Amino acid sequence: MQLWSTSMLQHDDRAPFTDHKDLHRVIDAIPHGDVPWKSIQVQFSGDIPEPSPHWMTKSYDVWFRDPNVVVEALLSNPDFDKHFDYVPYHEFEPMGERRWENFMSGNWAWRHAVSFHWMGNSYCRKLIGKQDILANNPAMHGAMLVPIILGSDKTTVSVATGQNDYYPLYLSIGNVHNNTHRAHRNALILVAFLAIPKSRY
Repeated sequence: MQLWSTSMLQHDDRAPFTDHKDLHRVIDAIPHGDVPWKSIQVQFSGDIPEPSPHWMTKSYDVWFRDPNVVVEALLSNPDFDKHFDYVPYHEFEPMGERRWENFMSGNWAWRHAVSFHWMGNSYCRKLIGKQDILANNPAMHGAMLVPIILGSDKTTVSVATGQNDYYPLYLSIGNVHNNTHRAHRNALILVAFLAIPKSRY
């Protein structure tokens, strides 16, 4: 940036950015593109025993993306056109056997859109009522069930630091078809890095 500024002096002008911080501020302010990262510091807030483990007295950085913005980005991604379910459904083979393929074809999604009321014990059940939760609630008209799927796994980031284990947290939505998930078409988004303190306790 200093060289750029110096080169502009002969033209009685100035560089578009004052320094690297100014450049990063402008880049971060761009409304288009990926969901921006944020960070917070967390620390143990309970009663600290004596002697206290080292990790209880330290604070840790947690980097994350706003999950609401991530879900909005997934819902508006045109790559998922024709690979996306708007409602839960049941699918059957020609011989009547139930077919399980995508998340929205499963029982969990169906039960959260339709409520079944059972009477009797586990050996003798009788269906006494069926109510479409979304359709019968006026406040839910126009709404869509969007199941949030989270997953995490420990990853070694660096052996040189004293704290080298992080748990990346991934987010996806159940509306996207399984074959699209497996094709790595941006249906799985990294939303956080959870710092894991090293301790013998």
